[in-house]
Amino acid sequence: MRNILALLFICSTLATAASQRLGHFDLFLLSLTKNTDQSWQPIAPRFLTSFNPKGYNNQPCFFSNTEIYLTVQNPADTSQTDIVALDLLSRTRTQVTATSATAEYSPTPVPGTRRFSVVRVEEDGRQRLWSFPTDRSDNGRPEFPNIYGIGYHCWINDTLAAFFIVGENDNPHVLYTAGIRGQKLRRISSNPGRCLLRMPDGKLAFVQKATEQTWFLKTYDPRDLSFQILIKMPDGSEDFALLPDGTWLAGKGAKLYQFKAGVDYDWKEIADLTKYGVHSITRLAVSNDNKLAVVVE
Repeated sequence: MRNILALLFICSTLATAASQRLGHFDLFLLSLTKNTDQSWQPIAPRFLTSFNPKGYNNQPCFFSNTEIYLTVQNPADTSQTDIVALDLLSRTRTQVTATSATAEYSPTPVPGTRRFSVVRVEEDGRQRLWSFPTDRSDNGRPEFPNIYGIGYHCWINDTLAAFFIVGENDNPHVLYTAGIRGQKLRRISSNPGRCLLRMPDGKLAFVQKATEQTWFLKTYDPRDLSFQILIKMPDGSEDFALLPDGTWLAGKGAKLYQFKAGVDYDWKEIADLTKYGVHSITRLAVSNDNKLAVVVE
């Protein structure tokens, strides 16, 4: 129980085994266009979570250019979360999971399959990685049955996954990788951020919290076990996204920033979303056709 509560307060995303109503988050969709100075400009804002206006709407992931999966909790519910799919073209939603005794978070496509994975908080409070078919043809299965304490995850390829494992008894959280075949954990880093992202070149991107104030955007290459520091993150920001052209995005407060290695020396502001009623940008997700999903408080 202490383990799960620590993750809730630090990361503000996972439910506890005890009854807990999560905070209110909303989801906006923006289209990105490139200016002549190579900066990206977000336009055409669209509010996506009017179906749950006072609830928890978080952890969006593009499964295609027209479909977003996200984690949802109705404000009347104090026991669990479920996964919902939004069709951006038809403007319809589908309830993907509907479980009364467990909670599902962080929907993520499993590469090379027709399945998606989630972090599931099981009835006994333990957190494991499960997968489900996208056609909802079965009730799911644990993918790494003996790995517990998973807070967040990312598939680096179809056989290798990265895990944010929650630290117990005041120990730091730790970033590991594990392969489907051996399912043995390899320690990568301590004090990682919650955002894990697979890059097109096969590397893993994550935030390393070197100190309470200094957080770096880093990459890890599982082929030669090497690391690279790309840039210091904006103060207090641990969420990021990567556009198809190699531009990184991050938010701080209501402002959106971009950085491109080899072009920029630092983050540069590209938009202030205050005019849309945004106070704090948290999670980001991008599509292959430069749509941007923004989670806001």
